[in-house]
Amino acid sequence: MGQWMVRIGESMLKSRPVRKQFTKVLIQTLTAQCRLRGATIVVRAEGGLLFVSGENDEQIVDALKHTFGVNAVDPYIEMDADPDMVAKAALERNPNPSGTFAVQCRRHGEKGKWTSQSFASTVGAKVLERVNLKVNLGNPDWAIRVALFPDKVHLLGARFMGPGGLPSGVQGLVLANLESDEDVLSAWLMMHRGCRIKPAKGSIQLLQQWDPALASEKYANQLVTGPGGRHNAEPWGIVAHHLPDAPTTVDVEENVRTPLVHLEPLVGWSESDIDELKSKVLC
Repeated sequence: MGQWMVRIGESMLKSRPVRKQFTKVLIQTLTAQCRLRGATIVVRAEGGLLFVSGENDEQIVDALKHTFGVNAVDPYIEMDADPDMVAKAALERNPNPSGTFAVQCRRHGEKGKWTSQSFASTVGAKVLERVNLKVNLGNPDWAIRVALFPDKVHLLGARFMGPGGLPSGVQGLVLANLESDEDVLSAWLMMHRGCRIKPAKGSIQLLQQWDPALASEKYANQLVTGPGGRHNAEPWGIVAHHLPDAPTTVDVEENVRTPLVHLEPLVGWSESDIDELKSKVLC
């Protein structure tokens, strides 16, 4: 069973009530993303982090890489706060290290028996009892990364990044023209800011992997869209690469108090920047 420690990034800058709501939405969205990929997860929120565990590692990693609100992800092995055990486990992962090394330790939660510095130095000493390496704290060839908790340790694996941004749907609903690659990129940028999109023109196929509400009618009805836990949100804007003839309001029968905002988030982007975004979103 795989285990991942997830940093939620930008949501941590919000007030406590907003952060609580955003975290709840993120957990619901990530759970839906995994289920659509055939995986089931258990998620625990603690101290501004999410701890995710489940089978089907490949599917879960793919979900983490395509869920807005996920920033950095560290796979981990949990063990007792025993420096000798951590050193042994690290060398089992990398049995033939060479060059230089460092133990990079960060403490989470209340202070326990160890400080981050004392634990790191003791783990380093236990490593040197087993192998002949030099220490380089600034730029090591081999970094042993450790998350220290009051009564346990996470030995971290290779970090990978999620898309960042805000959880899907927390900033409401936006109509989207999706007739070109640049339109799709524009919609993706609004999704990155927490918006859920509703296609006005074109196909949503390229964006379905990024939001379970676009891939499944079930989740479109279940997941929150809009501040305050709303489900049946009205669109507040329309997004595309270029909007010369976009409507300023939605249909007359819909209850909308203000005109639709026109959103063209690719304005000012260079061709090279757009190509870089394409490689990330449309691959």
